[in-house]
Amino acid sequence: MLILPYQTRFALRSAPLVTLALILINALVFFFAQARDEQVYDAAYRYYDQSALPRIELAHYRDWLARQPKDPDAREQLAELQAALRRQDIEGALTLMQDDDDFMRALHELAVVTPEEPDFLTWRDQRNRFEALLASSTTERFLLKRERLQPWRFITYQFLHGDLWHWLGNMVVLLLAGSFAEAALGRGRFLAGYLLAGAGAGALQVALSDASVIGASGAIAGAMAMVAVLYGLRKVPVFVSVLFYFDTLQMPALALLPIWIANELWQWANAAQESIAYAAHLGGFAIGAAYAWLLRPRQAAQPAPEPETEAGPERARLRMQRRAEQAAAQVDIPRATRLYAELAAQYPKRTDYAVASYNVALLGNDPESLRNAAEHLLVNRPGRASEDMRRAYLNMAQSKTRALLPVDSQLRLARRLVRAREDAAALQLIDSLLVDERVRAERARELSDCLLGLFTTYTRHGLKQQADDVRRRLAQYFTPPGTLPSPPPSGQTTVQGPSTLNFDLP
Repeated sequence: MLILPYQTRFALRSAPLVTLALILINALVFFFAQARDEQVYDAAYRYYDQSALPRIELAHYRDWLARQPKDPDAREQLAELQAALRRQDIEGALTLMQDDDDFMRALHELAVVTPEEPDFLTWRDQRNRFEALLASSTTERFLLKRERLQPWRFITYQFLHGDLWHWLGNMVVLLLAGSFAEAALGRGRFLAGYLLAGAGAGALQVALSDASVIGASGAIAGAMAMVAVLYGLRKVPVFVSVLFYFDTLQMPALALLPIWIANELWQWANAAQESIAYAAHLGGFAIGAAYAWLLRPRQAAQPAPEPETEAGPERARLRMQRRAEQAAAQVDIPRATRLYAELAAQYPKRTDYAVASYNVALLGNDPESLRNAAEHLLVNRPGRASEDMRRAYLNMAQSKTRALLPVDSQLRLARRLVRAREDAAALQLIDSLLVDERVRAERARELSDCLLGLFTTYTRHGLKQQADDVRRRLAQYFTPPGTLPSPPPSGQTTVQGPSTLNFDLP
């Protein structure tokens, strides 16, 4: 099962630069630094094959497995080893032996090839040479293992990957989860939390297993946990994949954390082999969740705003804008709503502040703030609605916002939708007002003006069926018999009707 949150919008100002930088570093390490590892391993295996090591070590390994007849894993490994030796597959037999942690530990403790054996000196020199060749690879130099616990390895192992699919899968999840967490925490704190979660994940893995650890999975698990804790009960869009089922839905972010942990535990319990570091994933979840909990936004008293002086009004505006952006990034919705509302009130010609005030208020739970932000945006009279304003108008017409608006504001919204050429949304809103007899009687002129605007648009573009639908509404609610508007002659757009067109009444 795969369930991941994802972002639906990115803006240059709030671009996830740290997340993108982490992906770039992982790409450089995998495609350049680790690219030569295959040649290093080939050289090491050729040396092993040409040395006396196969004759000495593989014979001891076969005897080691044969002395454990009651261990089913040992019997299976012995069968695989003998099959590899019959095929003269020295590399396959070596890989099988190198993956046996118990045997390799005994080998390094001189409990397998002992100093009393006549070939001991030859074996020791050649084994040291072979391991030096392996250690020259990027992966071996920077991976994390119980026998190699230098502090810097807890960071470097996070940027290593085993193969292309390992790298690609991790980077896709990092892009999705990292963007969310970075937006909520800020770039510096997100980077610190990401690396801390990866270090904690590696520490738990090496505490429970002798196997070496590489990959960004633990750190990414921490980023996913940060998303769950920071966004809490707010619903976020998620991608869901179960076997051959794929879908998107919205759910509370905090509900993702127990789902992820339960899925990891189930996979760990049913894993046939330990090639996946499930302990690292769980450690990353724990560290990331704790880190986000400590840094989550709190409702603390805010410092008094810096006074605006005549000498520096632009600096004061930018300071308030930065505070608003920071509050939004930290998911401090009440403060962000207040700051953007102040910006929109102080700078009425800045439509971007009015749009931001409305979009932030949508994320909160204060109906009064949402209504005020919507009405402020509707009072703004732009020459031409921007794309962001058009989307905001559509949201008002289709969401919980419309129910909060008085009739005057709903009529103004209908006119804005007509001006923005969002005809379907405008007509749906007008229909919702037409069914109310009191509104229809008191606001006949405004409603008929909106319908005439739609009629003009449809007629100009040759949309006869849509124009006829509007004419029927005019006939039903406003136009006296015999005075229905007719499509103008070709090349003309003048419309006769019960009212002069005025799309932007205050």
